[in-house]
Amino acid sequence: MITTDAYALLWSKRSNCFHIEQLTDTVAKGRRFFINNMTNDYLLIGLGSREEVDAAADAMRPYMVQRDRHERKVA
Repeated sequence: MITTDAYALLWSKRSNCFHIEQLTDTVAKGRRFFINNMTNDYLLIGLGSREEVDAAADAMRPYMVQRDRHERKVA
């Protein structure tokens, strides 16, 4: 059973941003995408309490910034 105090850290390649939501919402959205045969740009990259997910996002944010700078130079 998934508890409501579990959070998902998602990353969008297209937007190069994080999104945090309750894990129950992530699962519900995933099922909707599956049923409707749709794709999703967001990738699950972290899981835990809200504090753990926030800390993971903070730790990975430098990679996003570096990626964004690189993309701007290429464009």
